[in-house]
Amino acid sequence: MSAVDTRHRRLCHTLFDAIEQGDIAAVDACYAPEMTMWFNVTGQTSTREENLAALTTGKGLHRRRTYNDRQIRTFDDGFIAQYTCHVVAHNGAQVALSACLVAEVHDDKIVKLFEYLDSGKFGARR
Repeated sequence: MSAVDTRHRRLCHTLFDAIEQGDIAAVDACYAPEMTMWFNVTGQTSTREENLAALTTGKGLHRRRTYNDRQIRTFDDGFIAQYTCHVVAHNGAQVALSACLVAEVHDDKIVKLFEYLDSGKFGARR
């Protein structure tokens, strides 16, 4: 493993672990100030601040959310992580979503994220 590979893998795990733990400050530490995130479900790009606000709100929406079966591939300026997002609702209902996160990394900070979730498993909104 190269030093870049090791650093990018560590950054990816740090990001997922922080989200699982609801540690928004640790998530923020992974992001560059100009970070943006595109999400396939909405087709929208959010700013760093919008993403952190969504994660803060999201902490209370579920009893637990884990990022399992992480398969990480790195390259010089980023990483790709394939994983299963396992969500447990407050009522005990569970769903497992296949997902992929593509990250552009500069100076050991995430500059751009592109998240792809298997939205076919989402229930219909009322």
